[in-house]
Amino acid sequence: MKLNRRKLLWGGATTVALGASGYKLFRGFEDGAEDSQEIPQQLQRAGLDVHVHAMGVGTGNSGCWMSDAMKRSIQARTGLWTLRLSIDQPDLDQAYIGYLIRRIHTAGFLKQVVLLAQDYVYNEQGERAPLRTPFYTPNDYVARLARDHAEFLFGASIHPYRRDALDELDRVAGHGAVLVKWIPNVQAIRLNDPRCRPFYRCLAQHKIALLPHVGDEQAMVVAGQEYGDPRTLAAPLEEGVTVIAAHAASLGYRDGRSNFDLLAEMFPKWPNLYADTSALTLITRWRMLLRLAERTGLYARLVHGSDFPLPPASTVFIGRMPMRRWWNAWKRENPLRRDFEIKQGLGLPEAIYLRGYQVLAPRISAARA
Repeated sequence: MKLNRRKLLWGGATTVALGASGYKLFRGFEDGAEDSQEIPQQLQRAGLDVHVHAMGVGTGNSGCWMSDAMKRSIQARTGLWTLRLSIDQPDLDQAYIGYLIRRIHTAGFLKQVVLLAQDYVYNEQGERAPLRTPFYTPNDYVARLARDHAEFLFGASIHPYRRDALDELDRVAGHGAVLVKWIPNVQAIRLNDPRCRPFYRCLAQHKIALLPHVGDEQAMVVAGQEYGDPRTLAAPLEEGVTVIAAHAASLGYRDGRSNFDLLAEMFPKWPNLYADTSALTLITRWRMLLRLAERTGLYARLVHGSDFPLPPASTVFIGRMPMRRWWNAWKRENPLRRDFEIKQGLGLPEAIYLRGYQVLAPRISAARA
């Protein structure tokens, strides 16, 4: 086959265009502070994201830890690449926090995020099980970040089987923790285990909310998907704990019914039950976001969360919202803003971005006092 100069030029241009499109498909275009002018007035620098992970490998004496399997995983390396970071860089933990703060500032709609610690897995005897733990982020590290940076509220993590669980809960309450984060499927926490009842009563006493992963977990190795059964949330709810069901129970089935439907049935009975919208813009959960957007009767129980640093997949929503809204989401490099634009494009109410402050208000007031 003969190739003339014009064909070579067109071929080269096409290759460059496709490469650039693929690059932008993952990273988007650079966001600037001026983009906040497009945010509704009542949301400008006013919202709260209740579900943002602090992660690291221990650089700068952060105390963070990550298993070798997780460091090698495609999810970790690709996720860091989208943030312009690398698992091997010597200042990773500090660069990660710096990137997050910059993205909060340019998101336009955010005032703060709840930055989450992550405890080790513990066995039935209350002993730490590092070989079953994918990553660890210390409470002290996150508490220090929240103290030093106005953009963060302190989200603690305490495995309830720890022998010092109640003492640790009292301690983090003294450092201003607004909620406790669990991933029961990974940490092997049975929410309806009688051993958790004293922990729940202590949570309620301190007015600290509980943010458990609900539904199936697909990003990490699990101890069992049954730990994500929404019906087990009744135990902390009975003790007066404010519960925010992470991801709106958006994956999996129990007894032939979707976890989402099981969770939705609980709202009328429990006024202290909410669900966050975290991870619903991911490639694994996007269909549930479409379904949730149609359930207007549940809007009053929704709280905004992103699950940062996981990258929103705006491409899958093309044709499912006005093209202008879709383009405004797709072009964003800032994952916090991209997540926001997708949810706005699907019609989720503006109130969800402010509701986190309302739900956590008792604890925020107590921490300030």
